[in-house]
Amino acid sequence: MSIASETRTQTNFSLILEQVREAGLLTKRPSFYIIRLVVISLIASALWVGAGFTGYALQQSQWWIVAGFVLAGLLGIMSAQYGFIAHEASHRQVFKNNKANDWLGLVLANLFAGLSYGFWLKKHNKHHQRPNQIGEDPDIAIRVLSFTTESKESKKGPERWLSDRQGYLFPFLLLFTGFDLLVDSFAGLGRKDRSVGIKILEFSLMMIRQTAPYFVMAWMFGWLWAIALWFAMMMTFGFFMGAAFAPNHKGMPLIEKDSKLDFFSRQVLTSRNIRGSWLKDNLMGGLNYQVEHHLFPSMARPYLRRTHEMVSEFCRKNDVTMVEMNLFSSYLAIMKHLNKVGLSNNVNPFNCPMVAELRPRN
Repeated sequence: MSIASETRTQTNFSLILEQVREAGLLTKRPSFYIIRLVVISLIASALWVGAGFTGYALQQSQWWIVAGFVLAGLLGIMSAQYGFIAHEASHRQVFKNNKANDWLGLVLANLFAGLSYGFWLKKHNKHHQRPNQIGEDPDIAIRVLSFTTESKESKKGPERWLSDRQGYLFPFLLLFTGFDLLVDSFAGLGRKDRSVGIKILEFSLMMIRQTAPYFVMAWMFGWLWAIALWFAMMMTFGFFMGAAFAPNHKGMPLIEKDSKLDFFSRQVLTSRNIRGSWLKDNLMGGLNYQVEHHLFPSMARPYLRRTHEMVSEFCRKNDVTMVEMNLFSSYLAIMKHLNKVGLSNNVNPFNCPMVAELRPRN
């Protein structure tokens, strides 16, 4: 993937901003989020009750534990839905009052998704300011994945082994996204820019979220099975979150550290939209309209589809390329870029050195 380094002509973002504002697309829609939270909570509650009855009815059957894994997977997906709304609250999309947004985001992120709101807020704000900019965007400074050859060459040991094979292993690595976020969440509590009281609150809510499901599943399915089910829940949650966020920027052009781009070009050229239906809009938390989200981060989710039409037309008139593709094609693009970096030394990562040494040469 080429690195965007050239200085482009400035695009007058104020023109599209005024057009969107006049259309009333920057107003808040708290009722949308309240209704959505009620629906998600009812579904999650029904899952617990349904799993309890199903587990009791099937306890003498081999299908008993299958019900547990189905419950764990579905709960992981529901946790991701809470996480999406926490993400939107962090962008001030839900309420006019910033404190109300922060408290909603903190409760949803820590208590219902099991992640630190403070950690997410700091990391994600930096990403929005400098998306895909080398040395600036924390989303491309990942322990395992390498998005540039320089990043890959700096890795050693197991991390280097994974980087060499990252394109092939990408779907598998998504399963561990939840664990990675959890580790970073607890580590982030040590930062000095948060009050002690907030740190204690975040830690307490995260511990409740991570332990309560385990104890309930232990009561329903036994202690040993509960461990497996907790891991299944975390892996489903991580895969769902990773699968929703990864198409947004991964495999898109990178911006060199010292490059200068205007706001509109920076956000559009590094973001990827995903074509989809009403169902995809909901399952991905509106993240499929990534270009519009980056241009108007405080915009409520219900307005993104309509805004997309305006932004598309504005891009055509200003000769700015906006990338849009289906979800499957986006994953192929990600894997292609990761393989290009991972295989940059032109060595097959799956070749066995011993076999290569013993193979007869012509």
